[in-house]
Amino acid sequence: MNGKLEEKEGEPNGPIIDRRPIVTCAGEFELFSHIEDNLLQALPKDVSEWKRSLGRPIRNVHIGAKFMAFSTQALPKPGQWDLIRQPLFHIYWTDCTDVDVYKNVVREDIENWIKELTSREIPDWLIVVVENYDGKRTKQLIPRTTVLDKIRVDFALKQGDRCISVINPGKAENKTADSWRGLVARIRHLLLVAYARAVTRLEDHVRQQREKRNDPNWNFMEYFVLQEELAQVLEMLGLNDEALVQYDELDALFSQFVANFTSCDNLKWLTQFQRPLERWHGLKLGPIVLPPSPSLLELRAYIFSKQAQMLLLTNKVWEMASRCLPFLHVCIRELSILEITAPSGAVWCWLFLASMEVLQICDKFNQADQVEEYSRQTASLWEYASQKLRSLGELCGLMPQGEPTSEQLHIIVNLSAGMGDNPGLPNHPSPTDKLKEALCSQDAFIKTYLELAELAMGTYKHVGRIRMARLVGQEVASFYLLLGETQKAAAFLGDALRTFENDGWQELAAQIQINLAECHKRAKDTVKYVKACAYVSAALDVDTLIRWTYFDEMNKYLSKLERPLDVPFNDIIKINTVHFTSDQTVMQGAKIEVDLVIESNFPKEVLCTFVGISLEMEEKQKHNEKYHAGKTLTKKDLKFQDPYLQRLKIKEKLEYKQDKQLATSRISSSFTLQRKDSSPPNLRANLDMCLEAENLPVSVTPGVNILKLSKRAEVIGKYYTGAAVIHVNQLHLVQLIPRLTVEVRLEQPSIRLYKRAAPLLLGIEQVMNLILTIGSYLIEPKSKIKLNASQGLKLQVNPSAPLESYVEIEVGEKPTFCSAKIPLRIFADLFSKDQQVTITVPWDHKPILVQLNFSPPVSTTWRLSTVNHRKFVQVNIVGQCERDLLMQDPLLKIKDIPVKPNIVDYDLVVCNGSGYSFLWEMVRVPEDTATAKAEFSIKYKLRLDDSFKTYHYYFDINDLKTLYILDAIVEPAKGSEFCRVGVVCHLHLSISYVGPNDNTDMDARSIMYEVLAEQSIWAVCGRTAGVVCFTGHSGAEGSLQQVVLDVMPLASGFLPLPLVRISKYIPAESVVPDKPSKGDTHPRLEPFSPGQVYNRSKSKQLHVIAGTSENQ
Repeated sequence: MNGKLEEKEGEPNGPIIDRRPIVTCAGEFELFSHIEDNLLQALPKDVSEWKRSLGRPIRNVHIGAKFMAFSTQALPKPGQWDLIRQPLFHIYWTDCTDVDVYKNVVREDIENWIKELTSREIPDWLIVVVENYDGKRTKQLIPRTTVLDKIRVDFALKQGDRCISVINPGKAENKTADSWRGLVARIRHLLLVAYARAVTRLEDHVRQQREKRNDPNWNFMEYFVLQEELAQVLEMLGLNDEALVQYDELDALFSQFVANFTSCDNLKWLTQFQRPLERWHGLKLGPIVLPPSPSLLELRAYIFSKQAQMLLLTNKVWEMASRCLPFLHVCIRELSILEITAPSGAVWCWLFLASMEVLQICDKFNQADQVEEYSRQTASLWEYASQKLRSLGELCGLMPQGEPTSEQLHIIVNLSAGMGDNPGLPNHPSPTDKLKEALCSQDAFIKTYLELAELAMGTYKHVGRIRMARLVGQEVASFYLLLGETQKAAAFLGDALRTFENDGWQELAAQIQINLAECHKRAKDTVKYVKACAYVSAALDVDTLIRWTYFDEMNKYLSKLERPLDVPFNDIIKINTVHFTSDQTVMQGAKIEVDLVIESNFPKEVLCTFVGISLEMEEKQKHNEKYHAGKTLTKKDLKFQDPYLQRLKIKEKLEYKQDKQLATSRISSSFTLQRKDSSPPNLRANLDMCLEAENLPVSVTPGVNILKLSKRAEVIGKYYTGAAVIHVNQLHLVQLIPRLTVEVRLEQPSIRLYKRAAPLLLGIEQVMNLILTIGSYLIEPKSKIKLNASQGLKLQVNPSAPLESYVEIEVGEKPTFCSAKIPLRIFADLFSKDQQVTITVPWDHKPILVQLNFSPPVSTTWRLSTVNHRKFVQVNIVGQCERDLLMQDPLLKIKDIPVKPNIVDYDLVVCNGSGYSFLWEMVRVPEDTATAKAEFSIKYKLRLDDSFKTYHYYFDINDLKTLYILDAIVEPAKGSEFCRVGVVCHLHLSISYVGPNDNTDMDARSIMYEVLAEQSIWAVCGRTAGVVCFTGHSGAEGSLQQVVLDVMPLASGFLPLPLVRISKYIPAESVVPDKPSKGDTHPRLEPFSPGQVYNRSKSKQLHVIAGTSENQ
């Protein structure tokens, strides 16, 4: 119920204030006493709308009430603003139903009651007339004027809602229930109106008092009581968020006053808080009462307690926890500003108790979502409480390795007395009990401090603030060092070191390394101490003198190690570049060379007994190792990259509907979540095969050093770089590097046959080069290379020996990795263009086949020409040899056909790319010869002292007979003497059949002519093609066909006649002898061979003169 602060389970008893509104009852109080209980229960059940002024939003509130008898002494007096403890609403009860009785007795009593309220300016009242409803008397006449009407006329003429009639609710009737609900709603509404009016007046008064805050006589505590009254009224109405605003305003106003204390002269009331601190009772988040003359801490604790109550009522535990630490810092700052003196450790006690009180309240809200919310804030509170407890332990002599003195014991007694007594439950001790117990003995203090620190670290880890957890762990490690537990201290320091190194906090990491070194030195762990000394001496963020000290310590203890110590490079020595100066593919026996650029962070020069990079044989690639293509590793390649911080490979995917509208869009990524390998990398490097520094030992100075590493390749295979290793005495520095690839191969001897750029020619002796390359091992000098040529090809190595088809060559004394060129003479006859040389070598059982393609020394073409029935054969030759050829005696022979001799009585010089043409006429072509076989021959030689060789060229001549003679004449039109431009002329086309008189070739008797005129010279008018048939034999009627066509010259001058082409015309579905029928449904054309048609007009020209318009 609103207006009552209920006691929480498990808390000590505190003052409980009933804040329900007070309603007075006048008139017949016994009548009201019968319905009081029902009215108390019914009022707060339903929600009422509270309409507020100044445009503030409407709020839904539950409002209850507390009833008391009317008394003039209880009525509010002028200037009294205690709204909770004074009645704000007044009700007059009467059951009078007789008008005469009302006039004689009741009206005077009500009039006196109204006068009393009016005299005190109280407008909030209600008159209730209770009627006894009897269903059996419903037939009686209803009086014209009732008591209710009289009361309204007499007292509420303009306020009809101030008078209400209600049927006695003691009877269970329907009308009684309706009447009761109306009464409850009316009281609830008018009570809320009364409260709204009172709250508005109070707000105005508070505002006026706040504006007077700069007056000299203004007092904050008096103003505090007013605004707190407003906050309590809002709290009673269930408006906890608005009540919180009032307390926040008080908090901010007081902070402003304290901040301006040193610069303002009218804040004399603050001097009451400057008295020395005598009590430092713990903060209590529950029903408390502010002391009459509070101290600064008590006032601050009271305000924060009220704020916390409002936050808890609105279920904002996390915000309460988040406000605690700033609140404590503000208190410390205000104590300093006001120069409030306090006993040593008193403020620390109060801060510890306040933190623990908030934490204890938060622990009661153990729902998962609430714990997740407030844990982000309570983590810092746990740490703060542990820090204050440690400060108290140092003050009171409770730290390990110490005992409290008598003076410190006296401090503990005074601190315990100032805390007061705040006992908790047996199973739930209060923060005061915990602190007193921690201060009573050293063991209890150590236990309590470690518990708080562990809770702080655990909470920080739970909310993901690992860095803060590591900082707390660093404090715990220093505490464990005081306890002498070096292993536990080293564990916490190691966790902090890993976190700081991953985050790149080099200075913090260096400081942790120093602490670790001291920890290992106390534990007499030489191995870890040497490692820590090495890291500290190489830390650039540490002072140089400190680095020198730890460097000397490292060298001192290195000699005491029983076995070598493997340590990763980290920042001790940085690798800047790894570069293969040799090729990544190395032959067996050659050197693999690498330039290693390192940067030493040691403060002094060190002597390295070994520097190398391990090489590992090729295995199946591991997914967790990084492979690099190329010959060089740079700083970027060697830098560790967290895979969880890399750019995701994502792509966009759009899905469309059938109507091409976008349906969904999404992104997809192939990145899969993988478990991070928690095991440390293996620092054991296999140095059986490695690249080593050439001159050992090597001095490495601070800064950049360039070291050359090498290794002779002995075993063939593919290798990967594994780890870089540097030995400094017993300190073995190891770093895994991305894998570069180097391959060691066994180079076999090879032999190749090379020719020159010019093509190989038939019938001419030429020279090729046989290249012998010795590989990575020697060959027996007496071993022989065998060359076997194919038929038609001869070769020889000896310049003076005759050419043969089989040759043997001795290898001889030749060192590794050398090449030898052996000239090879070859000759191919004129009849075989494709040749092959088989090479057999002693190092390989499989023979080597070399294909050679030869070309004739000259290229030859021929052409058949026709003049009527005469036939001419033209043969063209073009030289293809780089050197000039001498030729003579060209000769053409045609089987069964005599040829007129063509005598050339001088030598012909044929250069590369140039040539000659020869022409022969056939004397007589037999009638029955359709095809003739021809042979062209000519003698040639390359050098003058060589003998002539004969070149032969064979070809077939087809279609020797002339079948048609074509002639065309262009004549002017009738009435014109000359052909003019733009004037139509007649093209007379005559085609004569002069072929054999047999009927063997019937398809050739139907031909199609086509006029192919150049469009810029001639325009053909009408048809341009046609079909003519020959029915007669050669020389007879029907063997000549003439066609006249219309043409028009388009240009003047001597113009070539339009070109006429004739073709064989084969009608549709005709059958060609000796050819299968294809079932063609359309006629087709077949061209004539060049020797079957003679065109007499092919080179004729016609003189065309300009037209009449052109002359003008």
